Amino acid sequence: MCQHFVCFAFVFRLLGFASDRVCCLHRVRRIQNDGYNVERHTVTTKDGYVLTLHRIPQVDPNDGTVLRRPVVFLLSGLYASSDVWLLNGREDSLAYLLWRAGYDVWLGNNRGNIYCRHNLWMNATEREFWNFSWHEMSIYDMPAQVDYVLRASGVARMHFVGISQGGTIFLVFNSMMPQYNTVFKTATLLAPVAYVSNTKSGLAKIVGPILGTRNYISKMLEGVEMFSTNKFFKKLLSMTCLDNEKPLVCITRLWPAVGYDTRFLNKTLLPDLMANFPTGGSVKQLMHYFQGYVSTKFRQYDYGPERNWLHYQQLEPPEYALEKVSTPITIFFSENDYIVAPADIWKLLTRLPNVEAAYKVPWKRWNHFDFICGLGVREYIFDNIVVSMNRYEHRRRR
Repeated sequence: MCQHFVCFAFVFRLLGFASDRVCCLHRVRRIQNDGYNVERHTVTTKDGYVLTLHRIPQVDPNDGTVLRRPVVFLLSGLYASSDVWLLNGREDSLAYLLWRAGYDVWLGNNRGNIYCRHNLWMNATEREFWNFSWHEMSIYDMPAQVDYVLRASGVARMHFVGISQGGTIFLVFNSMMPQYNTVFKTATLLAPVAYVSNTKSGLAKIVGPILGTRNYISKMLEGVEMFSTNKFFKKLLSMTCLDNEKPLVCITRLWPAVGYDTRFLNKTLLPDLMANFPTGGSVKQLMHYFQGYVSTKFRQYDYGPERNWLHYQQLEPPEYALEKVSTPITIFFSENDYIVAPADIWKLLTRLPNVEAAYKVPWKRWNHFDFICGLGVREYIFDNIVVSMNRYEHRRRR
Protein backbone atom coordinates (compact mmCIF):
# COMPACT_ATOMS: atom_id res chain seq x y z
CA MET A 1 0.00 0.00 0.00
CA CYS A 2 2.86 2.34 0.80
CA GLN A 3 4.28 1.78 -2.69
CA HIS A 4 0.91 2.83 -4.16
CA PHE A 5 0.97 6.02 -2.14
CA VAL A 6 4.49 6.86 -3.32
CA CYS A 7 3.33 6.36 -6.90
CA PHE A 8 0.36 8.70 -6.45
CA ALA A 9 2.49 11.29 -4.70
CA PHE A 10 5.03 11.17 -7.52
CA VAL A 11 2.31 11.77 -10.10
CA PHE A 12 1.05 14.79 -8.18
CA ARG A 13 4.58 16.14 -7.98
CA LEU A 14 4.88 15.81 -11.75
CA LEU A 15 1.71 17.88 -11.96
CA GLY A 16 3.49 20.58 -10.03
CA PHE A 17 3.32 19.92 -6.31
CA ALA A 18 4.94 22.47 -3.96
CA SER A 19 6.19 25.50 -5.81
CA ASP A 20 6.79 29.20 -6.17
CA ARG A 21 4.32 31.98 -5.39
CA VAL A 22 3.03 33.93 -8.40
CA CYS A 23 1.99 37.56 -8.20
CA CYS A 24 -1.49 38.47 -9.41
CA LEU A 25 -0.62 41.88 -10.80
CA HIS A 26 -0.46 40.51 -14.35
CA ARG A 27 -4.23 40.01 -14.31
CA VAL A 28 -4.76 43.63 -13.34
CA ARG A 29 -2.53 44.73 -16.21
CA ARG A 30 -4.37 42.48 -18.64
CA ILE A 31 -7.77 43.95 -17.78
CA GLN A 32 -6.29 47.43 -18.12
CA ASN A 33 -4.76 46.52 -21.48
CA ASP A 34 -8.16 45.30 -22.62
CA GLY A 35 -9.42 48.83 -22.00
CA TYR A 36 -11.34 48.35 -18.75
CA ASN A 37 -10.97 49.80 -15.28
CA VAL A 38 -9.96 47.28 -12.63
CA GLU A 39 -9.61 47.11 -8.87
CA ARG A 40 -7.88 44.51 -6.72
CA HIS A 41 -9.42 43.70 -3.34
CA THR A 42 -8.42 41.32 -0.55
CA VAL A 43 -10.61 39.69 2.07
CA THR A 44 -9.76 37.35 4.94
CA THR A 45 -11.87 34.33 5.85
CA LYS A 46 -12.72 33.31 9.42
CA ASP A 47 -10.09 30.55 9.21
CA GLY A 48 -7.37 32.93 8.06
CA TYR A 49 -7.15 32.50 4.27
CA VAL A 50 -6.48 35.74 2.40
CA LEU A 51 -8.45 35.86 -0.86
CA THR A 52 -8.03 38.20 -3.81
CA LEU A 53 -11.00 39.54 -5.76
CA HIS A 54 -10.89 41.46 -9.02
CA ARG A 55 -13.47 44.13 -9.74
CA ILE A 56 -14.34 45.76 -13.06
CA PRO A 57 -16.33 48.78 -11.82
CA GLN A 58 -18.53 51.28 -13.57
CA VAL A 59 -16.67 54.60 -13.41
CA ASP A 60 -17.90 58.12 -14.09
CA PRO A 61 -15.88 59.33 -17.13
CA ASN A 62 -15.90 62.90 -15.87
CA ASP A 63 -14.55 62.62 -12.34
CA GLY A 64 -13.44 58.97 -12.10
CA THR A 65 -15.72 58.07 -9.21
CA VAL A 66 -17.12 54.57 -8.99
CA LEU A 67 -20.83 54.44 -9.81
CA ARG A 68 -23.32 52.28 -7.98
CA ARG A 69 -24.68 49.74 -10.43
CA PRO A 70 -26.22 46.24 -10.25
CA VAL A 71 -23.60 43.77 -9.05
CA VAL A 72 -22.73 40.39 -10.53
CA PHE A 73 -20.35 37.95 -8.84
CA LEU A 74 -18.56 35.36 -11.00
CA LEU A 75 -16.92 32.21 -9.61
CA SER A 76 -14.75 29.77 -11.55
CA GLY A 77 -14.38 26.00 -11.44
CA LEU A 78 -12.04 23.32 -10.12
CA TYR A 79 -8.34 24.33 -10.11
CA ALA A 80 -9.21 27.52 -11.97
CA SER A 81 -9.30 31.20 -11.03
CA SER A 82 -10.91 34.50 -12.00
CA ASP A 83 -8.76 34.39 -15.14
CA VAL A 84 -11.17 32.03 -16.92
CA TRP A 85 -13.79 34.77 -17.26
CA LEU A 86 -11.39 36.78 -19.44
CA LEU A 87 -10.08 34.08 -21.78
CA ASN A 88 -12.39 34.99 -24.67
CA GLY A 89 -10.83 38.42 -25.11
CA ARG A 90 -12.03 41.99 -24.74
CA GLU A 91 -15.06 41.53 -27.00
CA ASP A 92 -16.45 38.12 -26.05
CA SER A 93 -15.54 37.40 -22.41
CA LEU A 94 -18.53 37.22 -20.07
CA ALA A 95 -16.99 39.64 -17.57
CA TYR A 96 -16.63 42.32 -20.24
CA LEU A 97 -20.05 41.65 -21.75
CA LEU A 98 -21.63 42.19 -18.35
CA TRP A 99 -19.64 45.38 -17.80
CA ARG A 100 -20.72 46.78 -21.16
CA ALA A 101 -24.31 45.99 -20.16
CA GLY A 102 -23.87 48.27 -17.15
CA TYR A 103 -22.99 45.85 -14.35
CA ASP A 104 -20.49 46.19 -11.53
CA VAL A 105 -18.50 42.98 -12.14
CA TRP A 106 -16.71 41.11 -9.35
CA LEU A 107 -14.49 38.10 -10.08
CA GLY A 108 -14.12 35.78 -7.09
CA ASN A 109 -11.35 33.35 -6.17
CA ASN A 110 -10.99 30.47 -3.72
CA ARG A 111 -8.27 29.33 -1.38
CA GLY A 112 -5.36 27.53 -2.96
CA ASN A 113 -5.42 29.10 -6.41
CA ILE A 114 -2.80 31.48 -7.75
CA TYR A 115 -4.41 34.51 -6.07
CA CYS A 116 -5.17 32.91 -2.70
CA ARG A 117 -2.03 31.25 -1.35
CA HIS A 118 -1.79 33.12 1.94
CA ASN A 119 -3.07 32.36 5.42
CA LEU A 120 -2.62 34.41 8.58
CA TRP A 121 -1.43 31.42 10.59
CA MET A 122 -0.10 28.86 8.10
CA ASN A 123 2.36 28.76 5.22
CA ALA A 124 1.54 27.19 1.86
CA THR A 125 4.35 24.70 2.52
CA GLU A 126 2.41 23.18 5.44
CA ARG A 127 0.09 20.21 4.94
CA GLU A 128 -2.64 21.79 7.03
CA PHE A 129 -2.81 24.71 4.59
CA TRP A 130 -4.03 22.30 1.86
CA ASN A 131 -6.37 20.29 4.06
CA PHE A 132 -9.56 21.67 2.52
CA SER A 133 -12.16 20.78 -0.08
CA TRP A 134 -14.90 22.81 -1.74
CA HIS A 135 -16.90 22.45 1.48
CA GLU A 136 -14.56 24.89 3.23
CA MET A 137 -14.67 27.15 0.18
CA SER A 138 -18.45 27.18 0.55
CA ILE A 139 -18.74 27.91 4.26
CA TYR A 140 -15.71 30.21 4.65
CA ASP A 141 -14.64 31.69 1.29
CA MET A 142 -18.10 32.44 -0.07
CA PRO A 143 -19.57 34.32 2.92
CA ALA A 144 -16.34 36.32 3.28
CA GLN A 145 -16.39 37.37 -0.37
CA VAL A 146 -20.13 37.96 -0.60
CA ASP A 147 -20.20 40.10 2.55
CA TYR A 148 -17.22 42.10 1.31
CA VAL A 149 -18.74 42.71 -2.13
CA LEU A 150 -21.98 43.92 -0.59
CA ARG A 151 -20.15 46.34 1.72
CA ALA A 152 -17.76 47.64 -0.93
CA SER A 153 -20.41 48.11 -3.62
CA GLY A 154 -23.10 49.49 -1.31
CA VAL A 155 -25.82 47.20 -2.66
CA ALA A 156 -28.07 44.78 -0.81
CA ARG A 157 -28.32 42.04 -3.46
CA MET A 158 -26.40 40.67 -6.44
CA HIS A 159 -26.49 38.28 -9.37
CA PHE A 160 -24.32 35.15 -9.41
CA VAL A 161 -22.70 33.14 -12.21
CA GLY A 162 -20.69 30.00 -11.47
CA ILE A 163 -19.15 27.33 -13.63
CA SER A 164 -18.49 23.71 -12.60
CA GLN A 165 -17.12 23.80 -9.03
CA GLY A 166 -18.39 27.39 -8.81
CA GLY A 167 -21.87 25.89 -9.00
CA THR A 168 -21.00 23.31 -6.37
CA ILE A 169 -19.89 26.03 -3.98
CA PHE A 170 -23.02 28.09 -4.58
CA LEU A 171 -25.29 25.12 -3.83
CA VAL A 172 -23.40 24.11 -0.69
CA PHE A 173 -23.17 27.71 0.53
CA ASN A 174 -26.89 28.39 0.22
CA SER A 175 -27.88 25.03 1.66
CA MET A 176 -25.59 25.41 4.68
CA MET A 177 -26.34 29.12 5.16
CA PRO A 178 -29.87 29.55 3.75
CA GLN A 179 -30.09 33.13 5.04
CA TYR A 180 -27.91 34.13 2.07
CA ASN A 181 -30.48 33.00 -0.49
CA THR A 182 -32.15 36.41 -0.29
CA VAL A 183 -28.83 38.09 -1.16
CA PHE A 184 -28.91 36.70 -4.71
CA LYS A 185 -31.29 38.09 -7.29
CA THR A 186 -30.54 35.28 -9.71
CA ALA A 187 -28.03 32.46 -10.06
CA THR A 188 -26.80 31.01 -13.35
CA LEU A 189 -24.92 27.73 -13.03
CA LEU A 190 -22.92 26.44 -15.99
CA ALA A 191 -22.43 22.65 -15.80
CA PRO A 192 -22.74 22.63 -11.98
CA VAL A 193 -21.17 19.64 -10.27
CA ALA A 194 -23.29 18.12 -7.52
CA TYR A 195 -24.25 14.50 -8.21
CA VAL A 196 -21.56 12.66 -10.19
CA SER A 197 -22.56 8.98 -10.01
CA ASN A 198 -23.23 8.90 -13.77
CA THR A 199 -20.07 10.72 -14.81
CA LYS A 200 -18.31 9.43 -17.93
CA SER A 201 -14.92 10.66 -16.76
CA GLY A 202 -12.27 8.00 -17.15
CA LEU A 203 -10.37 9.58 -14.28
CA ALA A 204 -13.31 9.02 -11.93
CA LYS A 205 -13.83 5.44 -13.08
CA ILE A 206 -10.17 4.50 -12.62
CA VAL A 207 -9.08 6.56 -9.60
CA GLY A 208 -12.46 7.28 -8.01
CA PRO A 209 -12.90 3.91 -6.23
CA ILE A 210 -9.48 4.40 -4.59
CA LEU A 211 -9.52 8.07 -3.67
CA GLY A 212 -13.27 8.14 -3.05
CA THR A 213 -13.10 5.75 -0.12
CA ARG A 214 -11.34 5.92 3.25
CA ASN A 215 -8.04 4.11 2.98
CA TYR A 216 -4.36 4.70 3.58
CA ILE A 217 -3.84 6.47 0.26
CA SER A 218 -6.76 8.89 0.57
CA LYS A 219 -5.85 9.71 4.17
CA MET A 220 -2.24 10.48 3.24
CA LEU A 221 -3.28 12.69 0.32
CA GLU A 222 -5.34 14.97 2.54
CA GLY A 223 -3.25 18.09 2.95
CA VAL A 224 -1.47 17.73 -0.40
CA GLU A 225 -1.44 20.38 -3.12
CA MET A 226 -2.83 19.09 -6.41
CA PHE A 227 -1.53 21.61 -8.93
CA SER A 228 1.30 24.04 -8.71
CA THR A 229 1.63 27.70 -9.60
CA ASN A 230 5.26 27.18 -10.54
CA LYS A 231 5.94 29.62 -13.38
CA PHE A 232 8.20 27.17 -15.23
CA PHE A 233 5.60 24.40 -15.06
CA LYS A 234 2.91 26.73 -16.39
CA LYS A 235 5.24 28.00 -19.11
CA LEU A 236 5.77 24.41 -20.24
CA LEU A 237 1.99 23.87 -20.44
CA SER A 238 1.59 27.02 -22.50
CA MET A 239 4.46 26.23 -24.87
CA THR A 240 2.95 22.86 -25.84
CA CYS A 241 0.04 24.78 -27.34
CA LEU A 242 1.99 27.24 -29.45
CA ASP A 243 2.36 25.02 -32.52
CA ASN A 244 -0.81 25.64 -34.52
CA GLU A 245 -0.02 22.69 -36.75
CA LYS A 246 -0.35 20.24 -33.85
CA PRO A 247 -3.25 21.37 -31.65
CA LEU A 248 -3.91 17.83 -30.46
CA VAL A 249 -0.66 17.92 -28.51
CA CYS A 250 -2.36 20.45 -26.27
CA ILE A 251 -5.93 19.17 -26.42
CA THR A 252 -5.09 15.62 -25.35
CA ARG A 253 -4.25 16.90 -21.87
CA LEU A 254 -7.91 17.83 -21.47
CA TRP A 255 -9.36 14.49 -22.62
CA PRO A 256 -9.47 12.57 -19.31
CA ALA A 257 -11.59 15.32 -17.77
CA VAL A 258 -13.71 16.97 -20.44
CA GLY A 259 -14.18 14.23 -23.06
CA TYR A 260 -12.61 12.96 -26.22
CA ASP A 261 -14.52 15.19 -28.61
CA THR A 262 -13.28 18.78 -28.74
CA ARG A 263 -14.97 19.91 -31.94
CA PHE A 264 -16.36 23.09 -30.36
CA LEU A 265 -13.25 24.03 -28.38
CA ASN A 266 -11.88 27.38 -29.55
CA LYS A 267 -8.34 26.24 -30.30
CA THR A 268 -7.04 29.79 -30.71
CA LEU A 269 -7.54 30.20 -26.96
CA LEU A 270 -5.49 27.14 -26.03
CA PRO A 271 -2.17 28.92 -25.29
CA ASP A 272 -3.95 31.35 -22.97
CA LEU A 273 -6.05 28.56 -21.45
CA MET A 274 -3.02 26.45 -20.65
CA ALA A 275 -1.14 29.46 -19.29
CA ASN A 276 -3.99 30.10 -16.84
CA PHE A 277 -5.12 26.55 -15.99
CA PRO A 278 -4.59 24.82 -13.65
CA THR A 279 -3.94 27.51 -11.04
CA GLY A 280 -3.64 25.46 -7.87
CA GLY A 281 -5.79 23.64 -5.36
CA SER A 282 -5.87 20.65 -3.05
CA VAL A 283 -6.15 16.94 -3.75
CA LYS A 284 -8.97 16.89 -1.21
CA GLN A 285 -11.19 18.89 -3.59
CA LEU A 286 -11.01 16.10 -6.14
CA MET A 287 -11.37 13.38 -3.51
CA HIS A 288 -14.58 14.98 -2.26
CA TYR A 289 -16.04 14.61 -5.77
CA PHE A 290 -14.78 11.03 -5.95
CA GLN A 291 -16.60 10.31 -2.69
CA GLY A 292 -19.79 11.47 -4.38
CA TYR A 293 -19.06 9.16 -7.29
CA VAL A 294 -18.71 6.18 -4.94
CA SER A 295 -21.62 7.03 -2.61
CA THR A 296 -23.94 8.39 -5.38
CA LYS A 297 -24.84 11.19 -2.93
CA PHE A 298 -24.16 14.91 -2.65
CA ARG A 299 -22.95 15.20 0.92
CA GLN A 300 -20.27 16.53 3.20
CA TYR A 301 -16.77 15.09 3.33
CA ASP A 302 -16.49 11.50 4.58
CA TYR A 303 -13.79 11.15 7.26
CA GLY A 304 -14.71 7.59 8.18
CA PRO A 305 -17.16 6.48 10.94
CA GLU A 306 -15.10 7.55 13.95
CA ARG A 307 -14.15 11.01 12.70
CA ASN A 308 -17.59 11.48 11.17
CA TRP A 309 -19.04 11.07 14.65
CA LEU A 310 -16.72 13.79 15.93
CA HIS A 311 -17.54 16.11 13.01
CA TYR A 312 -21.23 15.40 12.46
CA GLN A 313 -22.42 13.34 15.47
CA GLN A 314 -23.36 10.56 13.05
CA LEU A 315 -21.49 7.72 11.37
CA GLU A 316 -22.03 8.91 7.78
CA PRO A 317 -21.65 12.48 6.51
CA PRO A 318 -24.93 14.40 6.15
CA GLU A 319 -26.31 15.19 2.72
CA TYR A 320 -26.58 18.80 1.65
CA ALA A 321 -30.11 20.14 2.11
CA LEU A 322 -30.64 21.37 -1.44
CA GLU A 323 -34.29 22.04 -0.65
CA LYS A 324 -33.07 25.13 1.23
CA VAL A 325 -31.54 26.68 -1.90
CA SER A 326 -34.38 29.07 -2.74
CA THR A 327 -32.55 31.49 -5.06
CA PRO A 328 -34.02 31.52 -8.61
CA ILE A 329 -31.62 29.29 -10.56
CA THR A 330 -30.92 28.80 -14.27
CA ILE A 331 -28.79 25.83 -15.30
CA PHE A 332 -26.95 25.15 -18.57
CA PHE A 333 -25.76 21.59 -19.25
CA SER A 334 -24.76 19.38 -22.19
CA GLU A 335 -24.89 15.80 -23.38
CA ASN A 336 -21.15 15.40 -24.04
CA ASP A 337 -20.03 16.66 -20.63
CA TYR A 338 -17.75 13.93 -19.29
CA ILE A 339 -17.90 15.36 -15.77
CA VAL A 340 -21.59 16.20 -15.31
CA ALA A 341 -23.92 13.72 -16.99
CA PRO A 342 -27.47 14.83 -17.92
CA ALA A 343 -28.86 12.16 -15.56
CA ASP A 344 -27.04 13.80 -12.65
CA ILE A 345 -28.30 17.24 -13.69
CA TRP A 346 -31.88 15.97 -13.70
CA LYS A 347 -31.35 14.46 -10.26
CA LEU A 348 -30.15 17.86 -9.06
CA LEU A 349 -33.12 19.62 -10.63
CA THR A 350 -35.59 17.44 -8.76
CA ARG A 351 -34.20 18.65 -5.44
CA LEU A 352 -33.97 22.38 -6.14
CA PRO A 353 -37.18 24.25 -5.24
CA ASN A 354 -36.77 27.31 -7.46
CA VAL A 355 -35.42 26.39 -10.91
CA GLU A 356 -36.39 29.06 -13.41
CA ALA A 357 -34.95 27.27 -16.43
CA ALA A 358 -32.70 24.39 -17.45
CA TYR A 359 -31.11 24.59 -20.89
CA LYS A 360 -29.50 21.65 -22.61
CA VAL A 361 -26.95 22.85 -25.16
CA PRO A 362 -28.31 21.77 -28.56
CA TRP A 363 -24.95 20.56 -29.90
CA LYS A 364 -24.30 16.92 -29.00
CA ARG A 365 -20.52 17.31 -28.92
CA TRP A 366 -20.41 20.28 -26.54
CA ASN A 367 -18.20 19.33 -23.56
CA HIS A 368 -17.29 20.67 -20.13
CA PHE A 369 -14.59 23.10 -21.22
CA ASP A 370 -16.80 24.53 -23.96
CA PHE A 371 -18.90 26.28 -21.32
CA ILE A 372 -16.06 28.75 -20.89
CA CYS A 373 -14.17 28.73 -24.19
CA GLY A 374 -16.24 26.90 -26.77
CA LEU A 375 -17.02 28.22 -30.23
CA GLY A 376 -20.42 29.89 -29.96
CA VAL A 377 -20.32 30.18 -26.16
CA ARG A 378 -21.04 33.89 -26.36
CA GLU A 379 -24.00 33.60 -28.71
CA TYR A 380 -25.67 30.68 -26.99
CA ILE A 381 -24.76 31.16 -23.32
CA PHE A 382 -23.07 34.46 -22.43
CA ASP A 383 -25.45 36.70 -24.35
CA ASN A 384 -28.42 34.85 -22.84
CA ILE A 385 -27.04 35.41 -19.35
CA VAL A 386 -26.80 39.14 -20.01
CA VAL A 387 -30.31 39.26 -21.49
CA SER A 388 -31.74 37.36 -18.52
CA MET A 389 -30.13 39.71 -16.00
CA ASN A 390 -31.26 42.76 -17.96
CA ARG A 391 -34.80 41.41 -18.00
CA TYR A 392 -34.70 41.00 -14.22
CA GLU A 393 -33.37 44.54 -13.68
CA HIS A 394 -35.97 45.96 -16.11
CA ARG A 395 -38.81 44.28 -14.20
CA ARG A 396 -37.54 45.73 -10.95
CA ARG A 397 -37.44 49.27 -12.36
CA ARG A 398 -41.02 49.11 -13.66
